Amino acid sequence: MKQHSNILSGESASNGEHNGTKELNNGQNAQINSPSGETDFTVLTFESENEEGKENQQKLCALRNAISTYLFEYLHGFHIPTHFVSKLSEMEMSVKKAEAISLIFKIYNTVNGQLTKRFGLREGVSIEFPIIEHYYIMNNRGSSWVNEYHIYGLGISTPEEFKQMNRIATKVNAVLRGLCDRRNLNLSEVNLTFGRFKGQALLCGELSPLTCHFLDASHDQKSKRDRFTLVQENAQEALMELADRLMVKA
Repeated sequence: MKQHSNILSGESASNGEHNGTKELNNGQNAQINSPSGETDFTVLTFESENEEGKENQQKLCALRNAISTYLFEYLHGFHIPTHFVSKLSEMEMSVKKAEAISLIFKIYNTVNGQLTKRFGLREGVSIEFPIIEHYYIMNNRGSSWVNEYHIYGLGISTPEEFKQMNRIATKVNAVLRGLCDRRNLNLSEVNLTFGRFKGQALLCGELSPLTCHFLDASHDQKSKRDRFTLVQENAQEALMELADRLMVKA
């Protein structure tokens, strides 16, 4: 069976139920635009579909780009293959033109509301061995939780490629958790997407509070820990603090 694929849109899952990529993104996304005549590289533009407070939304997009750029460059130091090439401007980055693999790799490092509801676990407890779930993106039909037999049977990916992506996802999570630990942050959850480029699976999408759930480890109160989100009144200030804390040279 032919593998299902589409050109990367830069959209990645965020926290919440899987009922469609745009809903997962809370109305925000990153668009990929290919320069005329270019074959291997393209431009990812960070955008927002929310027209309210346009200037503030643009600043949030710029912060998403800055955080993503830093984290991709950090991962490159650990020889992790990604689509990132360079930051072009406040709102744009150059990336490899990868062909999308229609899967979301959702990694839990702490128990959240979803796991509490499904398995009766106590919310906020650290998970010793991170839980990885896989969701098949079905465009306008949303996304569905799948196992490896769905992935092989539907031709989404091959066993070899799927194992490779799981290895990369596990390493990405470990590296980012280590970074967060040194910044007095907790990486509660991360949602990763991949693409194919010249026969190799690459980490794609973005790495920002849109796809990574960061918690402030310096607070015990839930409302104070969970404050690095895009949907809040002080989102710009919160993301600026997150960027400063991530990028500080220890």
